[in-house]
This record gives sequence, structure tokens and C-alpha cells, in this order.
Amino acid sequence: MKISLTLSVLILAIGASLGWRGSQRLAGVRENRTKLVAEAASLGISPDPSRRKDPDRTSKHDRENKGATAKAFLAEFAAFIKEMEASGKTLDSLDEADMERVKEIMASVSSLDPGQLKILVTEVCAAKNLKDERGDWIVASAMRLLADDQPEMVLALFTELPDLLNKDNLKRRDLFSSALTKWATAEPMAAFEWVRKNAAKFTDLVTDDAKEDMLSGIATNNPKLAFKLSGELGLKDNWQVLCGMACAAKTPENRMVTLAAIREYRATLPEDQGARELIGRFTGRLAMEGFTPASQWFAGADFTPTELETVADCLISCIKPDETSQWIDWIGEKLPAEKAAGPISNIVRRWTENDYQAAGKWLASTPASPTKNTAVRSYAETVSQYDPATATQWAMTLPPGPDRDATLKHIQDHPTTN
Repeated sequence: MKISLTLSVLILAIGASLGWRGSQRLAGVRENRTKLVAEAASLGISPDPSRRKDPDRTSKHDRENKGATAKAFLAEFAAFIKEMEASGKTLDSLDEADMERVKEIMASVSSLDPGQLKILVTEVCAAKNLKDERGDWIVASAMRLLADDQPEMVLALFTELPDLLNKDNLKRRDLFSSALTKWATAEPMAAFEWVRKNAAKFTDLVTDDAKEDMLSGIATNNPKLAFKLSGELGLKDNWQVLCGMACAAKTPENRMVTLAAIREYRATLPEDQGARELIGRFTGRLAMEGFTPASQWFAGADFTPTELETVADCLISCIKPDETSQWIDWIGEKLPAEKAAGPISNIVRRWTENDYQAAGKWLASTPASPTKNTAVRSYAETVSQYDPATATQWAMTLPPGPDRDATLKHIQDHPTTN
């Protein structure tokens, strides 16, 4: 009999609330382990720990104790499910004692060490009466815990047990990708070699998304290696992957290392839009975090003039609305007027479309400068679509000359859309 939907939801919800390692851990598994181990045999779970390969290098006695503990938990879980189904209880009808028992079961599984968790997974896969959602839930719970501390063991289990979890189960792919990424972060070449050797065997797991996640994990500590390996994985959208890797760094120090890796990688490529996008995405991600931290980091990045142009061009979709004026001023300070005009115009145009009052208020208060002139032209041309009279008034604030004339002509040639 399959576990009921409501009971599945209950267990998963409690598991999530405990963070899979809840604070209410038990000091040990229940006192009646001997009885539960015996019950395990009736569920199709072998009581003989010598038939499997124990990952722990301990004595035979210790290995047997570890195996007994893991199997005792499994028997306890199966017995609980059987009792709940037999009583016909639903999510709404579980009493306080039932809830406490579920918490104890969750605490029991989170108290198992990596060796016991591996035994637990192996035993579930061998059990005759746990080939449904019940078995999948236990396996997923155990592997999620393993992925936190020993992700390489999760990959080993997928290798040893190819049918681990239902192939249509999202948990299977999510657990694999999570473990692969964590392993790649700590041991990049080991994870990469596993993928290289097993990609053809596990086509449902080693997807482009999983490869991208792995590369992002590698890029966290070794972006140079991540860029190097990216070309060897046959990914379809390599530029999108590279941009994701560039954004993996989270600390100022790691970002400096990533910037150096980007520059080195770009040096091997033709100067096209794709290569420009790499550094643009990287710096744009920083801008999303706020003007102060981003601009401070930019100050130490020693950008070349070409890189600064790229940074400015890519800010339009990354800046916070209430920081727009600060970025406009920043661009005006960092780039020559002719280079700053394009990105400033684009930013002011979007700002005006989204909040013309805020943009107009800033223009009214900012002192005269080439930056302001560029912003006024963009503001007037954007507003002219709806209010040509106001647009003309703003155009007339420009100094007499080509800029004013061109703006007035634009207003005249583009009548209102209302």
C-alpha cells in the first residue's frame, strides 16, 4: 500500500521545519532496537550487515552496530507508516502524540552518521516492501543529509545503485545536482572526472543544468579552472554558462580573483558582443547589491577604459530604482562625455518611463553639467511622446546650440501618441 498524500505532506513539512537536522535530536534511537531489527526482517530487510560494503573502517563489531542502528530506524519508520494507514488517520486527525513520534523519527534519521546513512539507503533499495513513495522518501532524506557533509558519497550511491529513486522523481535530479555542486566546490577535478566518466550512463542526471551548477561550484573557489573546463562539457549555451560562473563569486576577494580569470579568458577570445557580455553580467550582478558596495568594489578593480564602457552599458537593467541618479553621476564621472552619453541616455529613458516625476525632480535639482545636458535630452525626448509642451520646456533649458536644436526637432518630428 502506498503512503497517503496527506501523510507525505506532513512528513515533508515537518522535515523542512526541522531543517533536516532539527534541534530536537534524540540522544539515540529508541530503546527497543533489538525488537525493531527483528521486525526489519519481516519487512524484507536483511539483518546480515556482512552482505554489504561498509564505508567505515571500523571493527566488525562496530560495523554490525552501525548496521543494526540504521535498520532499526528503517523498521521504526515502516511500522509508523503501517500504523497510520491502518488507523485511517489524515493530516488533520493526527494527535499530539503522533506529531511527536514523527519528530522523533526525523531526529533519528538526522542522528545517523554518514556510514549509517549509506547503509540505510542500501537497505531501502533492497527491501521488498519499500518500493514506493515510502522508500523514496527515506532515501531522499538520507541522501540530503549526506550531501551536506559527504557529497561524494551521494555520487557513489548513484553509481552503485543506478535505479536510486524513481527517474521521474524531481528529488532524484535535485539531490544529484546539489551533491555534485557541493563536491565540485571542494574537489573540482574529482567531480569533473565523475561527470566525464558517467555522463553517458546517467543522461537523466548529467543534464546541461547539472553541468552549469557544477561549474558554478568550481567557479566559487577556482574561476580560472571553471572557465577552462567549461569548454570540455559540450554545453549548448556556453555564454550563458560563462556568465553564470562569473556571478558565482560572493566575497570582494573572490570577485577580484574572478575578474582576473575573466580578463585572462577574454584575452583568448575575439572582441565581440559575447566577450563584452561576460564582464557586463559580472559587474551588473554587483550593481544589484547596491550602489555603495558596488561602487567601492569598482574603485579597486582598476577597469580599463573599454571595460568601463562595458560596465556602464550594462547597468541599465541592474540598478535599483532609488539609486538611479547615483549611477548616472558615477557614469558621468568615470567616462568622457561622448562615451557616457549612450548609457546615461538609456538609463534616463527607462527611469522616465517608470517614474517621470522622480526623474524630473532630480533634473530640476542637479547642477548644470554635460551629464545633466545628456539627461535632459533623454528626458525631453521620452516625455514628448505624452506631453510635448513639457518636453519643449525642458529642451529650452539646454544651452543654445546643436543639442537644443536636435532635441526640439525630435519633439516636432515625433508627435504625441495620445
